Amino acid sequence: MEAVKQIKVLRVKDGVAAESAESVILEHRLFIDVNGQRKADLIVLPQNLEELAIGHLYCSGIIRSIDDIAEMSVDAKLKTVSIKTSFSPNAGDDGDSEPGGFFCQCFQYFRVSCALSPDPIPDGPVFPLAGILSAMELFLKKSEVFANTGAVHSCAILADNQFLHFMEDIGRHNALDKTIGAALKAGTPLDRSVVLTSGRLPSDMMSKVVYSRVPVVVSRAAPTSASLELAERCNVTLCGFARENRINIYTGRERLAHDG
Repeated sequence: MEAVKQIKVLRVKDGVAAESAESVILEHRLFIDVNGQRKADLIVLPQNLEELAIGHLYCSGIIRSIDDIAEMSVDAKLKTVSIKTSFSPNAGDDGDSEPGGFFCQCFQYFRVSCALSPDPIPDGPVFPLAGILSAMELFLKKSEVFANTGAVHSCAILADNQFLHFMEDIGRHNALDKTIGAALKAGTPLDRSVVLTSGRLPSDMMSKVVYSRVPVVVSRAAPTSASLELAERCNVTLCGFARENRINIYTGRERLAHDG
């Protein structure tokens, strides 16, 4: 599916108007069905849709591992990823009894007082801050789609000193889901990883990080007070404003090794 198209615009600079060509993102709708039930209706960049579906279900708590997926198919005509799980809903219920089903439907309204949040992430490991800053510099320069359109968010993982699973999407939540889904498919150890993201970190993004069990998240942008409370309570190292060789460490500073 096509992701970008060219359009004509009237560009005005310093009071001078001129016709110009611009690249714009094409929005695509995607449905995710699990065991015949609709679990998501998303606006996406039409790339890495399997990874998006896997990550979305995992970061929402619907599946606990990639092994929970028995079958998966992508239907481009119906704009649907259909998944059958290796577990079944309880007889007679509407699907909310599947692992994290209720959370998936309401996570965008997540509050730090919510009793459905998972257990705190264990302490450790320790990551060199210099390596994270170097990876972030590479990360922020990598997106050609953003350079051409200014219309996507990006996400990637730093694991065992390797820069992995770079993904892009219209939405920062989708980009994170794609990266987590790619990591699950590849067997990347999420509990020894750092998530890099271009977007803001409100509580709904942090809830995805917590469910993915990644101990460190680093953004070029800012967190919110609710996401900071959630990170503190769930023992996640949260960093923001990571760009131009600077970074704010808000929570979990014990996981970052640095001089000074």
